[in-house]
Amino acid sequence: MAIPPGTSGTPYAVSSAVAPGVLHKTDVGGVRLDLPDPDAVHEAARELLTRLGGGVLVQPMVRAPVELVAGVTRAEAVGPVAMVGLGGVWTDLLQDRAFGLVPLADQEPAALLRSLRCAPVLTGYRGAPPVDLGAVEDLLLRLSALAADLPEVAELDLNPVMVGPAGVTVVDARIRLAEPAAVPDELGRHLRG
Repeated sequence: MAIPPGTSGTPYAVSSAVAPGVLHKTDVGGVRLDLPDPDAVHEAARELLTRLGGGVLVQPMVRAPVELVAGVTRAEAVGPVAMVGLGGVWTDLLQDRAFGLVPLADQEPAALLRSLRCAPVLTGYRGAPPVDLGAVEDLLLRLSALAADLPEVAELDLNPVMVGPAGVTVVDARIRLAEPAAVPDELGRHLRG
């Protein structure tokens, strides 16, 4: 197994890339963080492969003050929808998410981020530096364009998206492809609850 290059002293992260029947890797102990050297990476990878099967993902360790989730899904009634919210292990627990119809207009990503309960954490809560909101907004616009251009993308989930003052790093992604469904008419797409 080739270990991706990191800077000297950079720890690594290993996770089960594709474990059959596993949606959340942390639920089954499928993530190993802060591995100091290639020997520790090989040991962690061997253990995960033996226990979970599938494959493993090895990457340099990424740290950032905020973890978000971002993605797109196809809702039967309205077509493609973009989503952003609090990510990592908090995604399902706190369900702090915002949704917008695809294609997102240029100002919609900023409005979606402001609508989150965790929004103060993004803008520098209690003296912490604000994260790069422009990079998150750009990511959402790119996801929106992808969903608009590729109707076979039924779901795309980026979680976690590590967000800090210097930008964003997508740490894990899942995609599901399916035969494109009929696109709802424009009137139906513009009706909002």
